[in-house]
This record gives sequence, C-alpha cells and structure tokens, in this order.
Amino acid sequence: ARRRAPPIPGLFFDPDHLLPHSLADSIFNSCVTSFFSARSLSGGSAEVNQVMLFSRAGHEREAFPPFLCALLEATSELLSQHPALSRDIHELLFSSQGTQSRARQAIINLYRPGEGIAPHVDLLNRFGDGIVGREGDESDGRTGPYEVWLPPRSVLVLTGEARYEWTHGIAPRSRDRVQVEDHPGRWRWQERGLRVSVTFRWLLPGAEIVGGVI
Repeated sequence: ARRRAPPIPGLFFDPDHLLPHSLADSIFNSCVTSFFSARSLSGGSAEVNQVMLFSRAGHEREAFPPFLCALLEATSELLSQHPALSRDIHELLFSSQGTQSRARQAIINLYRPGEGIAPHVDLLNRFGDGIVGREGDESDGRTGPYEVWLPPRSVLVLTGEARYEWTHGIAPRSRDRVQVEDHPGRWRWQERGLRVSVTFRWLLPGAEIVGGVI
C-alpha cells in the first residue's frame, strides 16, 4: 500500500495533515463505548458493527452526539488550512452555518483485524457529492486498483470523479504491506488493530426519511 494519494481527480488525502492525537483518541473511545458492545470488539459475529445517524438540514447538533459534532468541526478546520483543498470544495463539504439546505448522515463502522468492505460506490440515489471521513483502498478497474495506507487520525475526501467513478473499499486481511516512510522502494508489514471509521455524507432530498407515513 502506498502512503500518498494516487492521482485521482476529486480524491484528497494527505498523511501529513492528521487529526490531533487527543481528539482522535477521544472520538475512538466515545464511539466504542456509545455504539458497540464488548462482544462486538472481541469478535461476536452477530453483534452490531455499524451505526447510522441522520440529521435534518442545519440541525446536526440535535441529531449527533457532541463528540461527532466536535469531530466534524475539527475536520472542517483541518481541511480549511490545507492549500490543496479549494474553498469551493470546502464549502461543498461544510456548508456555512445557516446556509445548509441538505441533511447529513454520519455512519460509524467498526472493523476488527481481518475484516473489510467490498469495493463500492456510495449509493447514487441516496447520497450527494462531497464525502468526508475515513475509507480504504481506491480502485475502478481502469488503471487501478490503488492501495493506500491510511494511518490513524487520517481524513479522506471524495468529490466529483473520485466519488462517482471510482470504487473504494477495505481489503479483508489482518496486515498490510506498506511503503517505508522516506524509502518508497522499500516495504514493511503493518499489523492491523481495531479500527473505527466515521464518515459524513450529504443526503439527497427525501433520503433522510426512513419508512412510510402511518
């Protein structure tokens, strides 16, 4: 797996710009204690390993727990300081307060060593452009797959071509072959640990409504 993002338009990942250690540790612990049971952490196959939360447009603080709101704010601040991410893309990901016209979803996934998710494109009839969170490998079958190692505290953005024309996933294995830092021609094995990913996605109109009207 490479350490840097491949040349895919609309894909943003910079291993030099990571979330603060204290915040990342707090988010991890809060997600584990709030959403997942001890059996889920130890390997209970029937236990919950995914949680989805939905907000109405402009009402994320009412729908999301404080630690996810803090994560969203910290991610916005981190990305606003990066020269490679344009203001238009930042506005796409984090609409200014009071101008949000779309509802947002937060999805929290738990991955134990050896687990992954099949390559996919996020549902086109449910989610809009502008996805920010933590994901895995990138491929589309044309010139890929590209494998990218995301260290702890990473932030990944998918927009445009990267969001709509490329699949992304996580290979199900217990360790990864990763480039050695400062030595791109050398590799080492990186063992996987328990992983919690948080992804924020915009919902298309009506997608926040689950079920019918009684």
